[in-house]
Amino acid sequence: MKFIILLIGIVLLKSCEKKNLNKKEVLEIIHSHEEYKDLELKTDFSYGYDFIDSIKSFREILNKENFKSIYEADLNNDGKIDYLVNLSYPESKNENHIVKILIDTDYKNTLLIISSTKGYEILNPGNGKVYDIISAKIIRRENQNLIKLLSFKKHIENRNDLLQYDTLMIKNNELTEFTKSTKKYNIEKIVFTQNGGYLPEKIYDLTLKNDSAILQSYFYNNFRGKYVGINKSSFKNLSENFNNIDFTDLKNHYSIECTHCSSVETLIIFDNGKEKKIHDHGEKGTLGLLKFYKNIDTILTKQKWEKIN
Repeated sequence: MKFIILLIGIVLLKSCEKKNLNKKEVLEIIHSHEEYKDLELKTDFSYGYDFIDSIKSFREILNKENFKSIYEADLNNDGKIDYLVNLSYPESKNENHIVKILIDTDYKNTLLIISSTKGYEILNPGNGKVYDIISAKIIRRENQNLIKLLSFKKHIENRNDLLQYDTLMIKNNELTEFTKSTKKYNIEKIVFTQNGGYLPEKIYDLTLKNDSAILQSYFYNNFRGKYVGINKSSFKNLSENFNNIDFTDLKNHYSIECTHCSSVETLIIFDNGKEKKIHDHGEKGTLGLLKFYKNIDTILTKQKWEKIN
């Protein structure tokens, strides 16, 4: 009898759970974050930048994709519905508002609302302006729910060839590029070089191993010269992150159209001396690399450096 009562209680509880958010609730979650409070659901997908609106191939692709404002799927495999939302900025005659949009560090026209133990959190595929996103949709591939982005290429040389597709996934509740590889490499050393741009703020070499970190600083805060630190746990995390994004499949060179921007170079030595070198002018190669650069900043600021001769 107790078992039957318990079973009925569970069924009633499940039936009372709200399984889907409506459009109003989706917008309420988005607008609860200050940086997204002005965004609206995108309803017109037939435009891009003014100078390409009339390009036939552009319009054909948009018509073919048939984008929607909201997509629903379980993206982080927790059994709950997540939401991919295509958004637009409101029309504004306020010049300051337009300038703010242009200088924002992130694109905000596509967001993901991901279920978590605390309710919902927002992930932004436009983080760091790695992708100049037009719109996005959820696709199903190899038994996974993935995010398909339609973006502008970083270098537009041909007006009939200015679009690119990219595929993202949610891994450990973070956005990153889709990778099929499950192979794990033994990373032995990471050498990170930061080169200053037109107005250099940082110029240094950082060498990371399992048991040490060596900083050769030419221009970084108050550091000048050679420093040593201990970096065991950080190196393990960096190695796991590189394996998660299949670093061997990354391009050797990334670049944005910016003559005065800084650049970084990452050398990964793995599996008994094999090398993978990634040059990134503008530091916007991929979302996975962007996370790595942020981790480097954390290591530099939190490490207790000891100067050596």
